[in-house]
Amino acid sequence: MRKFIIAMAMTLFASFQANASYVQGVTGADMVGISVSVDFANGSSESAIWQALSATEGGAFGASDWALILDGDSFGDYDPVSNTFYGLFTFFNGPFDVVSITIDILSEGFVFDTAFFDASANGSGPGHEFVSSDPQATASYSNLVEDELYGTMTISAFIAAGNGLAFQTDTDAFGEVPAPAGLLLVAFGLLALRATRRSK
Repeated sequence: MRKFIIAMAMTLFASFQANASYVQGVTGADMVGISVSVDFANGSSESAIWQALSATEGGAFGASDWALILDGDSFGDYDPVSNTFYGLFTFFNGPFDVVSITIDILSEGFVFDTAFFDASANGSGPGHEFVSSDPQATASYSNLVEDELYGTMTISAFIAAGNGLAFQTDTDAFGEVPAPAGLLLVAFGLLALRATRRSK
């Protein structure tokens, strides 16, 4: 019976994954509750929780006077006429040198879409690779959801006290859309399999 329950749980999980959907157009105001952690050059670290600041803007503010802010759609845009970037994450540093920034968004229902264009058929649409105002800054991703979608991004960069960093990366909202009929068929199939085995 235990193996049967495990098999059913795995099948249901796979069915939910196959029916996942992603919402594009995530703004800074949408990502309330995500966690931002900063590692300082002195070996200490600090975390803050993201909050909404306006209808399109949100940010996280550390006790050591640092802040990470996003206004507008995280996918970003560029206006060549005014030479203006939109949708930039902007980090403002306080009085201590920073060596890395980690943004954990999966727990609040978001993912980083890390590839340009529609790189897969998972429904996430076009994404955006990490680009930064500091050419030495690098991004690494963890908590793989599927394909090019991740739940955590860590930026490695030396940001001196009083300086800042601007970067672009796309975020999508993650939602599971169950298919009741499909799940019922799977459940009935597993129950029938179980009944057949018991009759033997």
